[in-house]
Amino acid sequence: MDDLFEENEIVEERAVNPSRTVAVLTTAPVERAYDYAVPEGMELVPGDYVRVPMGKSLVPGVVWGPGAGDVPPARLKNVHARVDLPAMSCAHRAFVDRVAAYTLSPAGAVLKMALSVPGALEPPESVRAYGCLLYTSDAADE
Repeated sequence: MDDLFEENEIVEERAVNPSRTVAVLTTAPVERAYDYAVPEGMELVPGDYVRVPMGKSLVPGVVWGPGAGDVPPARLKNVHARVDLPAMSCAHRAFVDRVAAYTLSPAGAVLKMALSVPGALEPPESVRAYGCLLYTSDAADE
């Protein structure tokens, strides 16, 4: 699984599919979610964690809902990848919006705080352990 917070990847351009769009709130300090095209074969629902191109890098984000449709199809970029995690709940998304409104903070900055422990979203790493078995002559006779 890709690291959700790895930001310095080069984005490869893909053909844009403007027929299906979603609004994605990124962890950049932005006020609102931006529209992205959904590539063929990818299914997204509100709350899905995704990686999207922003500038020349990939940034983490969350599908906030259907696209607004106010961006010309020629300017849309595709969602790069869906992160294999359970979707963020509607209540959690509403909480992010409410905190942003209450504190007069950009919604993207609040989302970044809500996702500030990237290691918690990763599966545990396997650990290699070594041991030593000692045999005595008594144990060998039995």
